[in-house]
Amino acid sequence: MVIRPIRREDLRTFANFSDCFEQNKHFLGYLTEMLALGYVRLEWCFVAEEAGKFIGRIVYWSLPLLEKPVIVDILEVSWSENYLEVGTNLLKYSLAQLHFQSTDSIEYELDSPSSDFTSLQKRIEVFEHFGFLLKRETIRFEWKDIQTQTLPSNRLNFRSLDKVGEDAFINAIAQVSSQTLDSSILHDQARLGSQQEATERFNLLKAFKYQPTWWQLAYTHEEILVGLIMPIENDGGATIGYIGVIPEHRGKGYVNDLLNQGTLTLKSNGAARIRTDADINNAPMIRAFQHARYKQFASRRQYYYSMR
Repeated sequence: MVIRPIRREDLRTFANFSDCFEQNKHFLGYLTEMLALGYVRLEWCFVAEEAGKFIGRIVYWSLPLLEKPVIVDILEVSWSENYLEVGTNLLKYSLAQLHFQSTDSIEYELDSPSSDFTSLQKRIEVFEHFGFLLKRETIRFEWKDIQTQTLPSNRLNFRSLDKVGEDAFINAIAQVSSQTLDSSILHDQARLGSQQEATERFNLLKAFKYQPTWWQLAYTHEEILVGLIMPIENDGGATIGYIGVIPEHRGKGYVNDLLNQGTLTLKSNGAARIRTDADINNAPMIRAFQHARYKQFASRRQYYYSMR
């Protein structure tokens, strides 16, 4: 079995992996678009080849401004035979060719329900057998309520990133992440420390599409900082990148003001749909999305693998 990156001339064969013409056509269109936009690179697309036949494929995804993949976007093998060996070999040898450092990690996300995934349990088996660990489970929410007027808060003042500066934002992220209920943030805080986690989160969010005026710190009329909202866009469209209230100001409904502000910002910039996630342990955030007319459309399991 040979694991190698694909070449440009391999694209059509790489796409024609399944027996379904429409599925192959959709995959080729998706991959072509991701390559054109910079979310995927040819050297991040690998094929498992045996006796001249493609028996598996894997695609890694990242933000265009980042130099390394951050997510296993697609993994396909024949799920009816030898899937564990082919799948784990694809992961092992493709990751080795991506030259990660010992401090790096890679993630994989499984949505349910999803028309894009077959053999969910076998996929989980492959990733867990390789060493991926469950990092977080979330509820996925979607907003499409463009007819209902979204009103700005009358009890908070908002100051954007271009007014307050990056240091103020990073410090605010560290404050709102204190005593968080989000498993992913807790995981990264344990690994990096609170301040470094806030810095890395800020830098990661900067790699998405956004305008500095979208990112805002929220203050009471007495000039007390209570939280922040950071709307962004990615290849899937508009989303709430980060939202949070400082611990001592929780329980006062400020998260509703922040979410309305983020929704209004994205809506004002043309978003007809906003998708976002809430950790299953974060009941206040789940209630806030429901209150703001966000509807659950899926659940997600987020796995990670550390290179160390």
